[in-house]
Parts: sequence; C-alpha cells; structure tokens
Amino acid sequence: MNNPLVKTSVYFVVALAFVLSAVFLSDWITGDKSVSIPTTVERPVVSCQSSFLAYQETREEIGQIVSLISTRQSMFVKNGEFINSKIVITKSETAESKVACGYLFVRAGTNEDGAIQEWEDIIINPSGFGGHLKPDSAISVNDGKDYSEYVYNLNKIQYWPTHFRRTINTADWASLLNVQPTVPFTIALNSERRGGFVDEVSIVYKC
Repeated sequence: MNNPLVKTSVYFVVALAFVLSAVFLSDWITGDKSVSIPTTVERPVVSCQSSFLAYQETREEIGQIVSLISTRQSMFVKNGEFINSKIVITKSETAESKVACGYLFVRAGTNEDGAIQEWEDIIINPSGFGGHLKPDSAISVNDGKDYSEYVYNLNKIQYWPTHFRRTINTADWASLLNVQPTVPFTIALNSERRGGFVDEVSIVYKC
C-alpha cells in the first residue's frame, strides 16, 4: 500500500461507494413508499318485505319475472291421479348475479265455486323441495268469486309433503334457484272437481 497510485485508486473506490450509498439512502427516505390498498365495494342488502304492496312494487319496478304458467290450464284429480299436471323447467340466469329474494304468485280456482276451498290446495314442487302449499303461510290471500290468488315469500315457502297434511316443511326457493342451472317445477291442483284450473304461476325476484 506504499504505492501512491494504489492508494489513490482505493480512496477513489471508497469515496464513490460512499456517494452512491448516500444517494440511494436519500432516494429511499424521500421517495414515495405508499402502498395501494384495494378498495372493496359494499353491495346493499337486498330484501323482500312480506307484504302484497312490496310484491306489487317489485313486479312493476324490477320486472324480473319467471313465468311457469301464463294461460289457463285445466287441472284436477281423478281416481287418485293428477290430471293435466305440468312439469315446467326454468333456466336460472344467475351466473354472475344471484337471486336474493322474491315472491311466488299463484292464481287458481274451479268453475264450480271460483275460489279454492279449504280441502283443496295447489301443488308446486321444484326439484323435490315442495308439495301442497299452505294457504295460511301466504303473505296475501284473495279468495274471489272467480278464483283465488296467493302471494308467497320466496325465501320461506311452507308446504305439506303429502295430502295427509301431517308435517309442515319450509324451503328457501330463492336459494334453490341459485344451486343449479335449471330447475324443474311440478305443478298440479289437488281438487276432485273437473272444473279445476290454474291461471298463472310466476316468480318475481331481486338480485
């Protein structure tokens, strides 16, 4: 290290390293070290109140309707068998948006008495999660001189699995519509009068 040229070279390297370190440290201290935090968008809670007015508003304003029966169908029971029962397969368009809640609307009756009688009932069974609908579980019942109208909350459908009416089951049909791409609905009228009919069965829903 007695060589002046060698000493000068060493001093130069050390000085250069010091300057570069100082510059890097200064940039790190004064630089932008902020970390971007992804923002989450909170979706509003979607609900369907159990009232006929809420059903009407949803049907008129939202307009997302699945029609299972739209024209009068003759339906009744003969010799213990359902006559003209229907299986309607509906496609669930919920790949990106899920059904949150909704309503089931039914209009049915008989030519003899108009309104459905207490010993008669409507059978709607989607994928095995339904049966004889309980009229008193509807959020709205309109027994007129020509037919009966029922509105049910889709999230809480109550039914008897058989005509014996011994047990009551509850199903969330809104969730059921999200489970599989297609849902088969079996529809029938439990009435022994040949004038039995179903005018409309439809579902109104929100996502």
